[in-house]
Amino acid sequence: MSRAYVGFGGNLSDPAVTLRAAAAELGREAGPIAAASPVYRSLPVGVTDQPPFLNAVAALDTALGPDELLDVLLAVEAAHGRVREVRWGPRTLDLDLLWFEGVLRADPRLTLPHPRAHEREFVLRPLCDLAPDLPLHGRPAREWLAALEPQGVEPAGLSLM
Repeated sequence: MSRAYVGFGGNLSDPAVTLRAAAAELGREAGPIAAASPVYRSLPVGVTDQPPFLNAVAALDTALGPDELLDVLLAVEAAHGRVREVRWGPRTLDLDLLWFEGVLRADPRLTLPHPRAHEREFVLRPLCDLAPDLPLHGRPAREWLAALEPQGVEPAGLSLM
């Protein structure tokens, strides 16, 4: 079994319901969810003319490899109506493989750790709830979070599980 961290996000339909359903599906399809962060509300990045997002992170213990896990993430997104039309645009569900135990990789299909995780408070804040010392691009996640200017992330008072 390998530990992986997956970022959850969404801002269309009922994102709280969608995130919880996706977490349950991921647990059934890829392996048990060992821990889940609280859910955060965050301002959109890139395309700012859209509703706020709900975001969370889950720690997953999986027997799948990174490519197989990515396939499951994409299938769960598709099952929830994810459409990839506008980069950073509104979406029903976004599942990002943030980190996979023992894997450093950069190719056209998958980069691990996630190439922008260390720049985004909506990823770092929930990730640090679970694994503040997780190494991202040469530094622990907590150090990246401490160095960021606030980006409009606040507790939503919801849970992922």
